Amino acid sequence: TTERSIELFSAIYVSVGVIVGSGIFVSPNGVFAAANYSVGVTLIIWVFGGLIAMLSTLCYCELATSIPESGSDYTYLTYAYHPALAFLIPWMNTLLPTADSILMLTFARYAVEPFFECTTPPVQSVKLIAICLLLFITAINVLSVKSAVRMQIAFAWCKLAAISFIVVSAVIFCMKDSSVASENFRNAFEGISFLTLSKAFYTVTWSYQGWNSLCHVTEEIKEPGKTIPKASLLTIAAVVVIYLAINTAYFSVLSVDEMASSKIVALPFALKAMGGASWIVPLTVCLCTAGSYNGGVLTYGRLSYVAARRGHLPQVFRMLHVHKRIPIPALILNNIGSIVLICIGDFEILIQIFGFVNWIFTGLSSLSVLILRKRLPKLTRPYKVPTVVPIIMSAVSFFFVILPLLNNP
Repeated sequence: TTERSIELFSAIYVSVGVIVGSGIFVSPNGVFAAANYSVGVTLIIWVFGGLIAMLSTLCYCELATSIPESGSDYTYLTYAYHPALAFLIPWMNTLLPTADSILMLTFARYAVEPFFECTTPPVQSVKLIAICLLLFITAINVLSVKSAVRMQIAFAWCKLAAISFIVVSAVIFCMKDSSVASENFRNAFEGISFLTLSKAFYTVTWSYQGWNSLCHVTEEIKEPGKTIPKASLLTIAAVVVIYLAINTAYFSVLSVDEMASSKIVALPFALKAMGGASWIVPLTVCLCTAGSYNGGVLTYGRLSYVAARRGHLPQVFRMLHVHKRIPIPALILNNIGSIVLICIGDFEILIQIFGFVNWIFTGLSSLSVLILRKRLPKLTRPYKVPTVVPIIMSAVSFFFVILPLLNNP
């Protein structure tokens, strides 16, 4: 079996690192547009996204503490429903790891673009850098779990410093010129409708994806019955604060028109508020994406190992290093799928499909809380979520499954 080496604060660093990726720099424009360019509604939607993540986290906390096995959705669906349903998850994530590929390509684009100010960076250079970073981070994870956690902690502190610099820059800008902030927040709640809100809710929840990351490494966490609930809830609270702070910084510097016309709002913000220090934003995006991928390797990388242990993948992928107790073959398998997708480069349709499927699995996992309570009433539950929470999350997940169909019938 794997070794329990992840403590409370390490778990928080890992979980925050997984969630805070490039989304906060790319998603604000989409959320703002979906909220009908209402500043106040946009901020409320970011809080709502945190609330959804919190409710889902509560469901996963009960599942992780009552079934202390790694694998997250895969493990819980195996217990609550049928192994055939859970069988889909490791194959989907192993053969088509779209999230990993997106993170690496995002890192590479931001790392290369400063050297090509007057032209578009060569596609092959971007892909090569993405693959090199992918292999480097995987090599650190192969070295030892402690090395991967230390790197995640380093990424977390660098992210915090860079994000703090962004927020401080906005404060300094407002001290010099508060006209933009005053205008943006004066009529903050104009143009609200249910349809725009529903689209915005769907968009913002993706920036919180990863709230169940610790459930993938339950067997490597010390005292999971205590650590997972504490770390997960503190993580979501911290991420909500970070997202609100950054969005408030954007609205304090950029006008509504500037926000609406910028696909990546962090770039015009940097030029306007930071001047010569605008290079901080691309650096921050690189740190966030690299840290998110490292956390993903550390957590989601165990899925292939758990699936092989149950016979859903070839047995070679259940092998652990004799001394390090790390599933090296499983990590290598995940790399192969990521490298293939990076080389392909265009997989937006796959992202939409798997976003749709992921909400199905989230809903099924939330519902499994109630199913397992009825099926296994004597199961020890160190943490028990109020019954209304899995009911709400099942309904929300179902809503997010049908929402794309309603918007694009």
